[in-house]
Amino acid sequence: MFVYDLTQLRYFLAVADTLNFRRAAEQLNVAQPAVSRAVQQLESRVGFALLHRTTRRVTLTAAGAALAKQAGAAMQQLEQAVRNARQIATGTAGEIILGYSAQAANGVMPDIVVRFRTAFPNAQVGLYSVASDEQISALTAGRIDAGFLLTDACKAPLEHMTIAKERFVVLLSKFHPLAKRTSVHVADLASMPFVMGTPKRWATFRSLIDNMCLKAGFLPDVREETDDVPVLFQLLSLQRGVTFYGASIAPSLPPDIKALPIKDAFASFGLAVAWRPDPSPLVKAFIEVARTSRNGKMKR
Repeated sequence: MFVYDLTQLRYFLAVADTLNFRRAAEQLNVAQPAVSRAVQQLESRVGFALLHRTTRRVTLTAAGAALAKQAGAAMQQLEQAVRNARQIATGTAGEIILGYSAQAANGVMPDIVVRFRTAFPNAQVGLYSVASDEQISALTAGRIDAGFLLTDACKAPLEHMTIAKERFVVLLSKFHPLAKRTSVHVADLASMPFVMGTPKRWATFRSLIDNMCLKAGFLPDVREETDDVPVLFQLLSLQRGVTFYGASIAPSLPPDIKALPIKDAFASFGLAVAWRPDPSPLVKAFIEVARTSRNGKMKR
């Protein structure tokens, strides 16, 4: 009987999920060589290849796909069991796993997390970047305990609370012709090429943008798409197009990208905290901290 290293399995599952060692390392918040080494050690231990690797892509072998499916389900159950036991035993201590979307990262999330950590110094907080739409399945499966996501992505049976209203802005190169303006209407972008996140991971955000543009009489002409915000910034810098984003991103923008306010009253969206029904005591404590932070954020 083999005794498997759970860390090696967890690193392999991250690679199996992303099919990219760099993204897996970012998801795990570890160095990329550590992920590569762990997967190689796991392959040595089981005695067969789990991945096909080339300079351009990573794919699962048939055996790797089978292991990823069954081991992934087992790891989820194990992680959930350990978290539940810890939270039940301690009440106000233990670990809470939080997901956050790109749109929440720069605005509402940091203040609430800092307040929670201050109020519950014995609690451990894990933060993972997860797209709004992907948080729904992550919450349902127990991979995360609560999430910061777009209000429009929330759905039953999950519970949620809108904690902030965010204004849309237009992001563009500082050399773009519109960059000389101090603000714009959505309709001013009707003839512009756009760069955006992919529909697969940014589905709800894309839907919000489409609905906003339809109110202005057009649908955005999307020329290029990407999953990664840094790549999105690069496309804007290269003047491949413009995009819409939440206003709270402005302080974090590269110096060659400008955020233009939008005059239209309808150019806004909601951000929420979502969680499973019957939350643990620690998650309830987190929700209460988020609730106390809500009023100030909703006035923004």
